[in-house]
Amino acid sequence: VNEDLTPELPRVQASTLLIWGDQDDATPLSDGQTMERLIPDAGLVVLEGAGHFSYLDQPQRFNVIAGHFLAPAKPAAVS
Repeated sequence: VNEDLTPELPRVQASTLLIWGDQDDATPLSDGQTMERLIPDAGLVVLEGAGHFSYLDQPQRFNVIAGHFLAPAKPAAVS
């Protein structure tokens, strides 16, 4: 928890979804913004009014967002 792994972030090879509560007082939003900037294929979704456990604070919204991210890619339409 206390180790700075920031130098490792550019090495992440998987598409990464970061979901952050804007009221997180344990891990500030600026950490999520840093991770989004340094991980090559990352996106950050900020849940307004949610705290550190945003998935508990807003479970329905969290599930919709995570579900879209985890859904299999649809094949491209052939014309």
